[in-house]
Amino acid sequence: MNYLRSFFLNFLAVFFIVGVGPGIQVGEYSHVPNIGADILFSGVVGFLNASIFPFLFILEVNPTPLKMTILSFLISFIPFLLLANLSLGIHVTTVGVIVGTLFVWAIGSFTNYLEWRQDIKS
Repeated sequence: MNYLRSFFLNFLAVFFIVGVGPGIQVGEYSHVPNIGADILFSGVVGFLNASIFPFLFILEVNPTPLKMTILSFLISFIPFLLLANLSLGIHVTTVGVIVGTLFVWAIGSFTNYLEWRQDIKS
């Protein structure tokens, strides 16, 4: 699995959960100029989740599934927690934080695991 596929899957996962997740409501698009808050949020979180394995590889840290899973959890949890406490165009309740984090974390961990497996094979 290459980086672009990983980014695309992570972007779709975040975009999906923001669109249909319980406890997550996208506000009016007039609060964020020229782009929807959901697309911007999905792009940022998807990029960060897709960059875990390459980032660890570039830093020459031995990427293990545990390290990637922990980083994926933090990258998934912190943005949803920030949305719950700040008014940035997406309103998130406690249930939305939990459901959103778990879903995005699962997809992010899976895509990074596939990147790791491909690197081990080559």
